[in-house]
Amino acid sequence: MKYNHLFSVLFTVCTMTSFAQTEAENAQKMREQAEKLAEKAKQDTGWTINGSFSVTASSIMLQNWQAGGANVAAGAAIFNITPIYNQGRSSLVTNLVMAYGLNRQDGVAFKMDDRIDFQTNYNYKFTDDWNVSSLASFRTQFFEGEDAPGSGTIISDFMAPAYLVYGLGITYKPSNRLVVYMSPATAKHTFVFNDSLSQRQMYGLANPGDRHRFEAGAYVNIFYREKLNDKINFQTRLDLFSNYSDPERKPQNLDVNAEVLFFWKITKFISFNAALNLIYDEDIMIPVERADGSMGQGPRTQLKSVLGAGFAWTF
Repeated sequence: MKYNHLFSVLFTVCTMTSFAQTEAENAQKMREQAEKLAEKAKQDTGWTINGSFSVTASSIMLQNWQAGGANVAAGAAIFNITPIYNQGRSSLVTNLVMAYGLNRQDGVAFKMDDRIDFQTNYNYKFTDDWNVSSLASFRTQFFEGEDAPGSGTIISDFMAPAYLVYGLGITYKPSNRLVVYMSPATAKHTFVFNDSLSQRQMYGLANPGDRHRFEAGAYVNIFYREKLNDKINFQTRLDLFSNYSDPERKPQNLDVNAEVLFFWKITKFISFNAALNLIYDEDIMIPVERADGSMGQGPRTQLKSVLGAGFAWTF
């Protein structure tokens, strides 16, 4: 009789424990679902803003250094912000990147980085992931750039070149993190508001003294950003443009502009950042050495990478 009573008590305790554990698991699942719904609601309505700002600096000073070398001072700053607005079926995704870096070596200063890159994409949703869209982007640099440090030969300037691209198309946007825009009808304007560069017909200008070049074609833009955790932000962008308005250009020879930005917040105000930029444009002539040793000009792949560690602020 005692054993039956003990068995009943144990069975009741085990049943209550199992029930309590099940209820705890159900409560945890409900909390997770509520958090997901809250996050989705946050993404579906109102503003979401992410970005970062970093400043890096380095210096090398040599005096009577037997191994040789040069005095070097360098600094760079990158500002990146992505405001996103969602309201009902409409959304607006905007991205601005501004960067400038300067290197001074043995009294000669030259740029390491210099860019202004703005893009905005308006979307109207007609399915969960697909949108009718318009896109506009603008790209230029802040200051003059030389073909080599201290050469005095200017090859770029503010608004020389500057690129304005806009068009209508469709966008695949499964989330705020990924936006893929495709347009069969896009206008591309190239501006060269520098007398010296326009006289030299830089950046595809048809005649000496021209300041503007117009192209029409197809355009694809892929933008992806990811906040991996509270310390790491990652962002990449790819622009592809095919010119079908110029009979001298082959549409399969694409203009390419690709960029990767990576921010790693080491401490509250110290971070590591990396930027990689690749450009290919048939209208940009770059000096090349031919097989016979002579010099000429032609389109080439341009590649730039910037690495740095210093002060940073992410939001």
